[in-house]
Amino acid sequence: MQKVLQNLLRERVSIRDSVTILEALGESAVMTKNPILLTEYVRQALRRTLVKTYLNQAGELPAFFVDPQIEQSIEAAIEYSEHTSHLNLAPQRIREILDRVTRAVGAADSPLVAVTSSASRYFLRQILEGTVPNLSMLSHNEIPAGVRVLSLGLIQ
Repeated sequence: MQKVLQNLLRERVSIRDSVTILEALGESAVMTKNPILLTEYVRQALRRTLVKTYLNQAGELPAFFVDPQIEQSIEAAIEYSEHTSHLNLAPQRIREILDRVTRAVGAADSPLVAVTSSASRYFLRQILEGTVPNLSMLSHNEIPAGVRVLSLGLIQ
């Protein structure tokens, strides 16, 4: 539980809604003890809170989308175990992903959002947090039903 809370705080996610967090942990801890996967389940339970800060005045979510090829290359390089997950991606490929994102997003002075698959979200955030700190990663599963996503472009 401590690692899940640390993961949430590292991504600037409020942990005030402890009831939702504990319920999500209780439901998903039956399936896995992996704190990375548990964090993803909790984030999905907190989706309304996560998205609310990024909505524009019309209630839309302006966001970039990550190319499925990038998602697939990251997902193929993830090694899961019962207690952790690791990204086993060549440094050259990581540099290539960084270059593609910075080219698409540019110098982000204000907070931006990129939407990706839930399997690649955590690792994409890890890759990008030092270079593009104002880019938040959301998974498709973290966007509540009824929220209209306004595409800013494709990161390819």
